[in-house]
Amino acid sequence: MDKLDKKDRLILYELDRDCRQPLSSIAKKAGLARESVLYRTKRYKEGGLIRDFLTVVDMSKLGFEHYKVFAKMRHISAAEEKELIQDLCSNPFVTWLGSCEGEYSLIFAIKARSLLELRRVLKEINSKYWMHFLEQDISPIAAAHHFYRDYLAEKGSAIERKIEWGSREGAVVLEEKDALVLDALCKDSRASAAAIAQSVRLSPSSVLQRIRRLEKEGIVTHYTIWPNVNALKGFYYKVLISLHNLDPKKEARLLSYCEHHPNIVFAVEAVAQWQFEMDVEVENGEEFRALMRDFLEKFDDIVSDYTPLNIYQEHKYCFFEKECLKKK
Repeated sequence: MDKLDKKDRLILYELDRDCRQPLSSIAKKAGLARESVLYRTKRYKEGGLIRDFLTVVDMSKLGFEHYKVFAKMRHISAAEEKELIQDLCSNPFVTWLGSCEGEYSLIFAIKARSLLELRRVLKEINSKYWMHFLEQDISPIAAAHHFYRDYLAEKGSAIERKIEWGSREGAVVLEEKDALVLDALCKDSRASAAAIAQSVRLSPSSVLQRIRRLEKEGIVTHYTIWPNVNALKGFYYKVLISLHNLDPKKEARLLSYCEHHPNIVFAVEAVAQWQFEMDVEVENGEEFRALMRDFLEKFDDIVSDYTPLNIYQEHKYCFFEKECLKKK
C-alpha cells in the first residue's frame, strides 16, 4: 500500500476511535468529501492495512472471563502449524490469536464461563496438538484497557483515551435475536442496520433498538479497527511485566503512564507469573528500546523484571461468536 499522508492518518485515527461513526463526520474532521473518505477506507481494507472493523465486547457482562495462553512450541512443521492456527481460528471460544518471537511462540486468548469450561476448551485443543506444545502458561485477565492510537494523529494524549472491559459483576442473558445481532455486529462493526436486518430476519428499526440496548447495558463498549500493525506502524510488542511493592497509588500511576503514552495501545492487569501486560506499537527496535528505557526509569520502584515478545503476525480477533453461548 502507498505511503500514508496526513489525511490518511487522521481518517485512521477517527476509525480507531469509532469506526461506526458516519463517514460524513470523519470527512468533516479531515476536510475531505465523504466520497473521498469512503474511497480511502475501502483502500485501507482492500490493501490489508485494516484487517477488520472490530466490535469490542465486554464478555464479563455475559458471564465470561478471558484467559491468555502463552505457548512454547516444539516439533511442528509449517503444515502442522498452519493446521493448528486454522483450528484455533475456527474455535468460537478463542478471541485472539497471535504468533510471536521471544520466550513464547504462540499466544491465544480463551473466553470461558468457569475454570471447568476453560479446562474443557484446552483439553479439546491439547488432545489433538499435545505433541507440539512444550509448555503452556495461563494468565487470567483481571481487567483490560484499550487505548486509542494517538500516534496516528500525532497527539500526545487525547482527553478520553481509554476503554475498559473485564471483571464486571452480574451476567446478562442474551435473547436469541440479540445474540444474532451481536454476532453479525462482531463480524463487521461497520455493517448497517439494514444489512444486519437481512441476515437475522428483523426490521432495521428492531436491529437499531437491540444495538442501542447492547451498548446501554455495557455489553458493546466500542467500535474500532483491527489494523495490520506491521503495515501501519512497523512493530508490535507485548511486554510481560513482573511487579512488586504495588499499592493503589502506584498502580494508578502505572495505568496513567500507559493511558498518556501514544504508542501504548493496550494494557492488561493479569494474575500470572507477571502482573501486568503492555502492548506497544512502534516504528523500529530503537523506538521500543527508548520507550522501555523511559518506562523502567519511571517505575524502577515497582518493576522486578520484564519479558518482551515481538508479535509478528495476528491470526484472529473476534470477541463474540454466537456458538460460544453453547455450553462446552
